[in-house]
Amino acid sequence: MKWLFLLLAKLIVMGFWLGSVYFTFLHPLEGKIHTLIPVFAVLVLTVHAIQAAIMTLVAKDMIKLTKRDYIELLLFGFFRMIELRGAIYEAAQKKKAEIEAKRKAV
Repeated sequence: MKWLFLLLAKLIVMGFWLGSVYFTFLHPLEGKIHTLIPVFAVLVLTVHAIQAAIMTLVAKDMIKLTKRDYIELLLFGFFRMIELRGAIYEAAQKKKAEIEAKRKAV
């Protein structure tokens, strides 16, 4: 059920990106909305870039993020972070177990 929610959420976000490109370059709308669409797109891209930077800082010692992960973080933001959360949790548990094993060995 979780994967279905994430798929629907990603489809909605992808619709936003496709709509932004379409209504900015291919079929500009009349009035002030024409100037607001690119502004919103840049704002969303900036927020997603911040999320990608945060994910890099959180995951740097635990998992290796690929180019695809970064692209999906820029496009989908939080919804990709949810998918990466499981891998980071498992890596953190493994690292915690290693640290505890070292403490017991000393």
